[in-house]
Amino acid sequence: MTETILKRADYMEETEEFVSGFCKKQNQTRMVLCEFGLVGDGRRVLLAADCAYGMCEYSRACTLMASVRRNADSGGGI
Repeated sequence: MTETILKRADYMEETEEFVSGFCKKQNQTRMVLCEFGLVGDGRRVLLAADCAYGMCEYSRACTLMASVRRNADSGGGI
């Protein structure tokens, strides 16, 4: 997984959204707070999530975060 890490100065606006879905690590449905940044060209990128996404052993197969990433425009972030 090679992605560009964005710095706070790289985006114009920050929004937060709650997303619910199934977490394999916790083996239960949970709500995750996701932080998005709006970059200058209008793309929305995922900056952070209040779960272990990226460090979790299920990150590559995580259906919850896959839906979040599909809904955000690609192009950086976590």
